[in-house]
Amino acid sequence: MAAYTSPRAEKTVTQRIAAELQLEIYLPLHRVLRKWSDRVKSVEIPLIPSYTFIKMRECDLWQVREIKGVCGFVSFPSTGIAVISETDMQSLRRFAESKAEVYINNIDQLRVGAHVKVVDGEFVGMEGVIVGDNHNGNFAVEISGLNLYLSVAIQQELLQPIAPPKPKPVGLLYK
Repeated sequence: MAAYTSPRAEKTVTQRIAAELQLEIYLPLHRVLRKWSDRVKSVEIPLIPSYTFIKMRECDLWQVREIKGVCGFVSFPSTGIAVISETDMQSLRRFAESKAEVYINNIDQLRVGAHVKVVDGEFVGMEGVIVGDNHNGNFAVEISGLNLYLSVAIQQELLQPIAPPKPKPVGLLYK
């Protein structure tokens, strides 16, 4: 399950939930360079701003919601509270651990292209779609429970076309 946090409160909320409720929680962070007027520094920032991911049961919803800094849960009118599968969580982890520059786009903002599998490089074995770009293929992995794509520029020769995946079953919570 994905919880919304107050702006720039992801790390604090993650620590509070882990300490107060002893729930399994994951905050995907990635390292970026930030430039100030006097220096450049490498810092860890959330991969998806204002989101933290919690492995929990439905009966824990209200306890989590009461934690200071939690604004609510990611949900959609048609499906209710967002469901994040274990496969999607593994994809999030791989993107967060990667040294590549990761771009986040809402599914509605992308034009879905060919389904591909990465055959070599840092993301070997991952399946996703190509989203249009000039000479590089932008490889994107759908995190369906959040209605997001995580994308990274990968050379097209590292991608192999595959058949589109079958629709994923909808569950209740991140398991």
